[in-house]
Amino acid sequence: MTTFNHGAFIRALRARRQTIPADLYADLMASIEVALGTAPDLPAAAPASAVGEAPWLIEARRHMGLKEVAGPQHNGTILGWVKSLGGWFKDDETPWCGTFAAVCMKTAGQDVPEHWFRALEWAKWGKPCDPVVGAVVVFGRQGGGHVGFLVGESAANYYVLGGNQSNAVNITPIAKIRAVATRWPAPLKVTGFRLPAMSGGTVSRNEA
Repeated sequence: MTTFNHGAFIRALRARRQTIPADLYADLMASIEVALGTAPDLPAAAPASAVGEAPWLIEARRHMGLKEVAGPQHNGTILGWVKSLGGWFKDDETPWCGTFAAVCMKTAGQDVPEHWFRALEWAKWGKPCDPVVGAVVVFGRQGGGHVGFLVGESAANYYVLGGNQSNAVNITPIAKIRAVATRWPAPLKVTGFRLPAMSGGTVSRNEA
């Protein structure tokens, strides 16, 4: 019987990254992390991206599983995002949910708030919309806010694909009662579809 070589499998998967659709690759890597216990308690039913999904959400899915680096070192990808946006901070401990949202929007060719690094600034960006897949959702919390992209819902929670959620990019449930705004890029027609039902995961109470 052939013994499964996990390291070889991961290397082979990474080698095929450019031939596998970006959203599928991200979902595969995130699922592997969950199975190995190296990712936070994520929803058990994170939906795969759908045809016609907003380009910024497709970009966000590409980074599923990206994490801060513990200790004095910092994740170079996150620092690269900050630099590309003209930010000043040089660590991955500074809350970076706004940075993640801004990078995804910029990659999709959309404008971002002047103070993109402040989550609550996104509540005034773009135009209001219903809670749909791909909408920017802004939450309030003590001492600040949080921003990410809507991908699903349960009766009490929104499921949010965002950065700086348990120090990583993942899908996390956050109480609907905390939401202060759902927004869409002002120049575009709202094309997001109805939020699918999701379940599981640990409800976030403080994303800082």
